[in-house]
Amino acid sequence: MVFDESIDLYTSSNVSLNMIDPTKLPRVLDSHGNCVPLFPHSALRTNTIFEVVKASGGHTAWADKHPAYDLVNGPSGTGVDDLYTPEITNVNGFDATVSVVCTAQNDQLKVNAIINEIHGLRHDGSAGPGIPAVFGMNFQAVSVGQKLSSDNFDGSCNNDPLSGKPGGYLDGSGTPTDVLAYGLQKTDQALGSMIQALKDQGIYDSTLFIVSAKHGQSPINPVKTNKPGHFADLVAALPDAGTNPAAIAIASAAACSTGSCGLVQDDDIALIWLQDQSQTSAVAAYLNTNTNALFIGEVMAGSELKLKFNNPASDSRTPDIIVQPVYGTIYTASKKKNAEHGGFSLETPMSA
Repeated sequence: MVFDESIDLYTSSNVSLNMIDPTKLPRVLDSHGNCVPLFPHSALRTNTIFEVVKASGGHTAWADKHPAYDLVNGPSGTGVDDLYTPEITNVNGFDATVSVVCTAQNDQLKVNAIINEIHGLRHDGSAGPGIPAVFGMNFQAVSVGQKLSSDNFDGSCNNDPLSGKPGGYLDGSGTPTDVLAYGLQKTDQALGSMIQALKDQGIYDSTLFIVSAKHGQSPINPVKTNKPGHFADLVAALPDAGTNPAAIAIASAAACSTGSCGLVQDDDIALIWLQDQSQTSAVAAYLNTNTNALFIGEVMAGSELKLKFNNPASDSRTPDIIVQPVYGTIYTASKKKNAEHGGFSLETPMSA
């Protein structure tokens, strides 16, 4: 199941229409045996806070960075009354995340929506049913400011005074670069504008205002960043990769396109679904034997994995093996970023 900017409906100029294109969705059999599109909200196995509030008669709203965040609607598909999703990354088109300045501008679209909703309107300023009982948005400027190796490296963000400057942190103490400081400042200003709007409406004292983060970034210290390449490629470069059954199992999972497929998904960690789950122990042992070459900090499989997640033998969403790399390692060859979400690293700073 792929739920990102690739499922948007686009114009011929590669500009998202901020809605989902059902023809790009994965397919699933419905209760009648028909092959139908699987929308993000239908992939959820539990309800959302928005559905809970609606069930009690409350009005709901949310703003996020991709139309794929339809998932907040929950299994009912109707959890959010006013969902606003201005695409931040257009496939084969403009990607605001190349620049902390353009990312902050995309964030501001959602901030404006929140302020409209605080005033009882819909996100676009049109007449609404009143102030939502629960509403909010996702910020990206801090996350992008933490990750960019070089702000606006392709020059696609107009009037960006930070172009060419590095993002992230200056040292292991967490001193922000100018790029990250900009993201922090703009986000702080945006939060302040929401607080002021709540005060103007006379509802500040009766509103629970939560600022949280769904993930962090790793590493903080720029000298710790290590981008050796994709995990499956590193395995393929091992001396016995062509003969060892465990290495072949990983290669088969990474290359699978038809049939009962495996998958190797990597970035801040590596998630491995094997075609043959009976090979799990052998593959885990092989990875543990090659921890140095593969920059592995921990291999999680078998009983250790089942202590924290559903059993992969009965839940296909749980990978057979999870690889936590050595702190600072990101399984990518991309030069665009100096940090990633952080996996399970304890040294991961939070970002909105």
